[in-house]
Amino acid sequence: MDSSGGDPYRSHLAGDGEKDTVWRHGAPPTYDAVNALFEAERTQEWPAGSLEEVVQNAVKTWEMELSHKARLSDFKSVSPGRFTLSVNGGRARGGEETLAVGSYNALLAGSPLLAAAGAYDAAAETFASSHDLFRAAFPRGFAWEVLRVYSGPPVIAFKFRHWGHMEGPYKGRAATGEKVEFHGVAVLKVDEQLRAEDVEVYYDPGELLGGLLKGPKVESSEEDRGEVALAERLGEAAAVSASGADPPPRACPFLSTGKPE
Repeated sequence: MDSSGGDPYRSHLAGDGEKDTVWRHGAPPTYDAVNALFEAERTQEWPAGSLEEVVQNAVKTWEMELSHKARLSDFKSVSPGRFTLSVNGGRARGGEETLAVGSYNALLAGSPLLAAAGAYDAAAETFASSHDLFRAAFPRGFAWEVLRVYSGPPVIAFKFRHWGHMEGPYKGRAATGEKVEFHGVAVLKVDEQLRAEDVEVYYDPGELLGGLLKGPKVESSEEDRGEVALAERLGEAAAVSASGADPPPRACPFLSTGKPE
């Protein structure tokens, strides 16, 4: 039986297997807007049944479950009792903790300097507030694609791209209308049913936060202008990281939060 609920990229949205699922917002989500963005702006279109397509859809399904299912026991994409997530070499979180804090807090935790700079404070955000923050900034959604797969199961290594258009505010900063994106790599260990056991993600948060901090605050002040300058430095550091060149003296030191790509 089809368990996608009509979504071409995500499973376990409908069908008998989901009849007892507790949805965070009372019903299964729809992804029409972000699917349209993905299809219009993806850089790769993988053949049906290819390893790249399988990995891409598996990660999209896992993200859907993490964002919209309220109980870990309802997840079909992770190995029961064995799932962990770590970011940039940081502490591995178990399934229940990851579900409690949410994907954004898990990806952006670990650097007090990010919070001190006003870029993002995972300790101050809840699951709900973090999702509201990014939904407001990216009203058309935050699309995700696999760029390359380096190895197959049971240890799947791949490179990815995550992007959206900042057409809404972020932490009091005005929308820029610009595309904001970042790239990263991940190592996904799976069981014999291709359910995730361990996920390691490596990326530069400056690629994401630099774009979101570019918009000026509605009421400009000397402090605000300093924050805009910080955003420019974040963007410069992200560009240097992408190019592989040596960082300039002005690069923010807290952007390298873990292992290099």
